[in-house]
Amino acid sequence: MTTVADSVGREGDRIPLSARVYFIKLGEGGAWESLCLAGGTIKFGYHATPHDLCLGRNWEEVKAFWTRERKNAGTASNDTRQIRTYYEASEQDIFITFSKGYLWWCRPKGAPAVLADDDARLRKTVDGWRNTSLAGEPLLISRLSGKLTKTQMYQGTICEVEERSYLLRRLNDEKTPELAAVEATEQVLLAQVLAMVRLLTPVDFELMVELIFSTSGWRRQARTGGTQKTIDLDLLLPSTQERAFVQVKSRTTTSQFDGYADEFAGTDAHARMFYVWHTGTVDRTPPPRVTFWGPDIIAGRVLDAGLLGWLKDRIS
Repeated sequence: MTTVADSVGREGDRIPLSARVYFIKLGEGGAWESLCLAGGTIKFGYHATPHDLCLGRNWEEVKAFWTRERKNAGTASNDTRQIRTYYEASEQDIFITFSKGYLWWCRPKGAPAVLADDDARLRKTVDGWRNTSLAGEPLLISRLSGKLTKTQMYQGTICEVEERSYLLRRLNDEKTPELAAVEATEQVLLAQVLAMVRLLTPVDFELMVELIFSTSGWRRQARTGGTQKTIDLDLLLPSTQERAFVQVKSRTTTSQFDGYADEFAGTDAHARMFYVWHTGTVDRTPPPRVTFWGPDIIAGRVLDAGLLGWLKDRIS
């Protein structure tokens, strides 16, 4: 199974936009999900279906079999469609499913086999199930279009995915022209916001940082500043009772940060430390429980918090 941590794109992996994409439900109520995702297999029901008829592509006989079983030609036709899709899907096709907060996808491989224990069908996959794009971007359900994720509400076992083009673009890490244009404009805006942030006085910069945290629910507990040299903002997140402190620096260096990091390492009064600055470089990987908000982060936080208007007023 390929996971978020170990999935990487390979040159030539691009999935053609002509690929067919199907949603599959791995067992009733997802009963086979863990087994299939871990083993890189695709398990399928319709246990009573004559396997030899399917291998021989005798779909009219399969339909006749299920018509006798269902006593309904329409239902049998839908059954046959799903069975045929499972048996005939090629290595160029994609199966997807939703599990554990992610969209997972795979490419089927080889012919289905009948399992001796329950007569279910099993297919192998080309390289297992993946929950990332080809470049390793996590396919979190919460970050996908609702038009795609509603597919998981399908009441049957297999259906064609309507949002095929959208999904294939996500798997290939391709952006629509509209998104690419927006992101290019956003990069220009972020650079301009950072330039504006650098015009703030140290006091106003600290106030802006406090406002950013307050929009996320953090509450300042006390006035510190000069009274506690290693703490500019002493914060509490009421929903979890988590304590954090923020050290705010307009300009900073690696050696300056190291001093604050040593102080933080020697106390357990706060669960987390945020180190925030807009100019300079900290040539360190953040230590455990320390979060950096440097020049590459702070402008985005301003926009996320809706503080562009506040910032414009401060420097106008």
